[in-house]
Amino acid sequence: MIGTASAPASSANLGPGFDCLGLALELRCVVTAVPSDSWELEEGGAVTALEPGDLVLSAAQAVADEPHRITITNEIPRARGLGSSAAVIVATAAAVLRSRGLEPTGEDLFVIANELEGHGDNAGAAVFGGLVAATGDSLAHLTLHPSVRIVVAIPDIHLKTQAARNALPAHVPHGAAARNVGRVAFLVEGLRSGNAEILAMARGDELHETYRASLSPLTGELIKAALDSGAMHAGWSGAGPTALAFVTDSTVAAVTAELEHVLQDGGEIRQLGVATTGWR
Repeated sequence: MIGTASAPASSANLGPGFDCLGLALELRCVVTAVPSDSWELEEGGAVTALEPGDLVLSAAQAVADEPHRITITNEIPRARGLGSSAAVIVATAAAVLRSRGLEPTGEDLFVIANELEGHGDNAGAAVFGGLVAATGDSLAHLTLHPSVRIVVAIPDIHLKTQAARNALPAHVPHGAAARNVGRVAFLVEGLRSGNAEILAMARGDELHETYRASLSPLTGELIKAALDSGAMHAGWSGAGPTALAFVTDSTVAAVTAELEHVLQDGGEIRQLGVATTGWR
């Protein structure tokens, strides 16, 4: 039996919500799974053997012992801070289960993705869609005002999550942590209400963006350009280098134009819808 499933991209952190907030975006990873004589991966026309330690193999083996051939078609840019790993895990596990005649549950997929990916914000958004808050094994669904639009600037550079993690200190000053808690409160309320004045109070981050700035100076330039041209809020998307901006219908054109000016031919600007449905 052939099993097929998909899962969306996601933007984690959204600025100050480090490792807590995630938003599903309408770029999709589609996976097809079929029982085979050996574990194989087909992607981009090439077929390779899946080796121990591969994330795709780990996701598949979390739900099946027998070998499968996994075929991946992925719209999500890799190593750009758009949750490609979480989407691959979720779609792979769901497709393999369906190849066995079993229908997955969101709860089961979240447990698998959270464990393998290590970030509940990306995992929760990929599984359930929409805007989520995650901590440990717990997940909450948050409200995003319908007037909020999303623009992402995706540079033509890669930044591995582990490298971005390695840039973080073991400890941060108490004052910085307290200020970030305040920013998160304004961010959640601003996204719920669509209030630009409240969202303006959420700008900045002292837990991860400050320490990662040297890894991708362009990301900081993009964030500043978005805010200067009318974005309500902007920040690193996940571990970067993608920058994400929250805009409105009246500011989307100006923000997009300014981001294009900064990025020039070194990447792409996308206006993305929110994936209100996660895996499917």
